[in-house]
Amino acid sequence: MQSLDAISAKRNNVLCTLFYGKWPNFFILWNDEPKNPEDMATFFRKHPLLFNFICWIIYAQFVYIYNLPKISYVDYSHILFLCLLYSIIFYSNFFLFKFIESRKINIGIAILLVISTFFILAALGYVCIYGILPLFGAKLYYEDVPFKLSLYLRNILSPYIKYASYAIIVYFILKWFANLAYKRRMEKAHYEMEREKFEYEQAFLRAQVNPHFLHNSLNFIYTEALSLSKSLAESIYLLSMMMRYSLDNAVKGKQLVPVHKELEYLEIYLEINRRRFGKGKNIVFEFEGDRYLHSIPPLSFITLVENAFKYGDLSDPLYPLQIKIVVNRDKIYFYSSNKKRISKTLDTSGSHVGLKNVERRLKGAFKNKARLSRTEDNEIYTVELFIDFSSDTKEI
Repeated sequence: MQSLDAISAKRNNVLCTLFYGKWPNFFILWNDEPKNPEDMATFFRKHPLLFNFICWIIYAQFVYIYNLPKISYVDYSHILFLCLLYSIIFYSNFFLFKFIESRKINIGIAILLVISTFFILAALGYVCIYGILPLFGAKLYYEDVPFKLSLYLRNILSPYIKYASYAIIVYFILKWFANLAYKRRMEKAHYEMEREKFEYEQAFLRAQVNPHFLHNSLNFIYTEALSLSKSLAESIYLLSMMMRYSLDNAVKGKQLVPVHKELEYLEIYLEINRRRFGKGKNIVFEFEGDRYLHSIPPLSFITLVENAFKYGDLSDPLYPLQIKIVVNRDKIYFYSSNKKRISKTLDTSGSHVGLKNVERRLKGAFKNKARLSRTEDNEIYTVELFIDFSSDTKEI
């Protein structure tokens, strides 16, 4: 007995035989030959014109076979020419209906467009039936019957209504499938977001214990260090405050913090590094404006400055780390410039991850009001952040 896999493979081969083999390869000339029904579906989605052409060929064959018992002599070329005219009616109404719905045209203008399309296609049909097709030996009319406009319009109205109705039905079917596919994509995206959210929450819960323990330990060490060295105790205290700020914003998930709070901890971060490196790092920090205006995603300034400490050369007094922050009613402006560290083994991939994270959070908080730009040359790396509040000020 054959296995289920063998039967399934044979079924797929039978389906693919319709479009796979010597004559289809010669006719279609594809490079990515489908090996199973799923590949065929993907292939035809990439080549809709080919799919529509094959559908009309199959339909023409059906019309030919259907009319054989009814008519003593059926010319296959006449069937093809008729299907060509029918396809023009079908696609004209399909795209006309799509245009009417997408532009939300009122019913009066829509009816006028449908009637106009009918008369335009009737004129085109007359040119094809009585002018062009006879040149190819195809006469789709009775020569002994005189032409009457009323009779011609009455005869063409029936196929027009028929294939226009087909077009509308197909349009709604395709729209239903498109909406279904969109709904499934949204459900999948929502599921992925919920899964990622759950994983992040679990990660935060797992990570919460060690930072809290470390923070409490630092407070204990700070208390013990006071009797030994005031400078050492102050450094431990600054580090403890920095850790508390990072931990609170990570666990509580705050979207925005006041600018003055971010500046306070940025100054703590700079002070920690001054104590750590002494005169080995050259830093110039400048602030202008009112620090009590506006809010910003937490750790934004600190992340941008941290990249300079990680990947910059701050030991040259001629090229110090320059930080300038301006805050007023209309804007928040951040500027950072540092000399690049020359090292073949230096991995700066983490810098891009941190900056992209800041950029994503700024976009989530301020949409298109925030612009984060990075420029660099052979020596200098510059980061600029501009948040425009001028429109908010005008509204006030």
